[in-house]
Amino acid sequence: MAMETLSEAITRLEHAGYTESVAAHDDGKLHCSGCRSTCEPDHVTIDDVVRFEGDSNPDDEAVLFALDCGQHKSLYSIAFGPETPPNDVAAVRALSRRARDR
Repeated sequence: MAMETLSEAITRLEHAGYTESVAAHDDGKLHCSGCRSTCEPDHVTIDDVVRFEGDSNPDDEAVLFALDCGQHKSLYSIAFGPETPPNDVAAVRALSRRARDR
């Protein structure tokens, strides 16, 4: 079976109601594009995590989080590796702790 691509996962999750997107601020907090609110990664519910790993190039790695902040559902996607910006590293670390604790 073929692996799901990032765009296929985004489409699938958008159809499931994850219609907003979030980005990490410099302090690692998540900023919602829809309602313009900012929240701590520790305060969201992680509904799904999809990892993408490049077959031949480690630089093609990414992760997609399906998040629920209580007001709406959103997607947070980043490329990961040595070039990952510090704000995304901080947010992913917090989300990873959250996922481990659930």
